[in-house]
Amino acid sequence: MPRPWRIRFAGAKYHVTSRGNGREAVFWNRKDEERFLEQLDEALKEDQVVLYAYVLMPNHYHLLVETPLGNIQRFMQRLNTAYGMYFRYKHSRPGHCFQGRYGATLVEGDDYIIRLTRYIHLNPVKVERLKTKSRQEKLEHLNGYEGSSYRGYAGLISPEARIDYRWLALMAGLTRRGRSSEYRQYIEGMIDGEDKELAQAKEASRYAIGDEKFREMAREELRSKEIEMALTGDVVWPEDEMASIEMVENAVKESFRVTGEDLRCHGRRAGLAKAVAVELCCRLTGRSQREVARYFGYRSESAAGKQRRLVQAQLAEDKKLAGRIARIESAVHKGISKKHHNE
Repeated sequence: MPRPWRIRFAGAKYHVTSRGNGREAVFWNRKDEERFLEQLDEALKEDQVVLYAYVLMPNHYHLLVETPLGNIQRFMQRLNTAYGMYFRYKHSRPGHCFQGRYGATLVEGDDYIIRLTRYIHLNPVKVERLKTKSRQEKLEHLNGYEGSSYRGYAGLISPEARIDYRWLALMAGLTRRGRSSEYRQYIEGMIDGEDKELAQAKEASRYAIGDEKFREMAREELRSKEIEMALTGDVVWPEDEMASIEMVENAVKESFRVTGEDLRCHGRRAGLAKAVAVELCCRLTGRSQREVARYFGYRSESAAGKQRRLVQAQLAEDKKLAGRIARIESAVHKGISKKHHNE
């Protein structure tokens, strides 16, 4: 059977997995996990990838990521190569650290994404040795598990800077604390069960997790490339599917009722609107933070970076802002589709 192709495009979201070679352990202790997370942080920064959730298990890891630049292959090569070099040196283990190709399944739809965060976060209590343990013992293990983004989601520790918590906005709570409490209940409700809907979606396609329309879109894209006869490679959607800065700027102007002059002038005239424009341009356009900072009139790249961090922090607290940004992103993607259709 040919190994699955990966579909790559700007803004794609993936459930990523990578296993130790021969299913051997790749994280021997907490220091290994900390080194991996340091290298993950570096890869996220260098390749401008957004991280939504992760878990590190002894012989594999899971990530839920978005690639605004459509560069999942470069991101994963950077991450696995860097950690593989460390692991071989630290533990005197020659050969490959990770087994073959990493897995990257395309994901779409709020419901499937939040279900995937739950699937990822429950990995530590779905192992064989805990199957006979009591519910309380499983909860204690899960709440104390350090190699996971769960504790930040659940409000058990301070939010991690590496995580984008926007999907917490799908919880019913009106505050960050309330949404974290709802998320804990969401997780705990499945601690002894199986998410049958997610399992069915995963079984329905090797390439994509989402509703039938999304899965069919992925299948059609793959058929058009005649990939069933191929052995290697990825399907790459055109780079012109990326947004331009002007597209993002126009969508932000419409949402916040500001002018282009407000957004591009030096200073704080546009306030939050300008910070959102910078964040979305860095996510969606493929431009560097330095280029975006220059376009919007910042005197330094670091000033733009500070505004991005403020927006990212506010996203975890402000459900309305998360919804507004989602609508702006949707408007931008519609603009790309319309432009592509007209051409």
